[in-house]
Amino acid sequence: MHRVFWKCVFALALAAYMAMAQAEIVIDRTRLVYPATARGVTLNLRNEADSPRLVQVWIDEGDPLVTPELSDVPFTVTPPILRMEAGKAHALRVIYHPVPRPAMVDPQEGVYWLNVLGIRPTDAASHQLQLAFRMRIKLFLRPTALPGRVEDAVAALQWQLADDRPVLRVRNASAFHVTLSSVVLSLEGVEYRHENPPMLAPRSTAELMMTGWVIPWRGTPTLRFTTLDDYGATHERTLRIGR
Repeated sequence: MHRVFWKCVFALALAAYMAMAQAEIVIDRTRLVYPATARGVTLNLRNEADSPRLVQVWIDEGDPLVTPELSDVPFTVTPPILRMEAGKAHALRVIYHPVPRPAMVDPQEGVYWLNVLGIRPTDAASHQLQLAFRMRIKLFLRPTALPGRVEDAVAALQWQLADDRPVLRVRNASAFHVTLSSVVLSLEGVEYRHENPPMLAPRSTAELMMTGWVIPWRGTPTLRFTTLDDYGATHERTLRIGR
């Protein structure tokens, strides 16, 4: 009965999540960085609704359609299910369980997603439909002794404009994830944007389509982009970019 209940809740939460409904359970951060040697990391929830909420918390590898019971990750969250009274806060404990890694695997930062699902409790006899609300934040698993520093990953990004397509290539050669929040090219007073800036995985290359960019192009465009740090703060950088 318990599993059936939460499956129904999950389905409702997914619908609400896709509709971008305003969350009533607030997380005290927008991302969570977990040092691989830590015994645990604590984060806090707060119920901003005017009545109690049932809350379920779980972690997945990036697929928002995976239900909690089918998610297979090296983490546990305590407590995984709780009741939160209106206006009250509650601490969660995330614990990492190390798994063996092949010796030849290049060490780099991993990324998971922490899900927080809230639903209004109802009487068993009630037939009223209740919407559930879900929030997801990134959880970065950061091994020790990674080459370089996370603070230097943004400055080390390699940018290049394609000659034959309206594409801006960016290479993240670091062992850390870099989250882009905006990308703008300026040339002769005109700005061209990428509409959906990605998170760059470690040692990866992405191609960003620049809306309105005309081929062929001349001159030396100015690139302005912003990134998010470990605390969710925005940082802006500007540089000149060529072929």
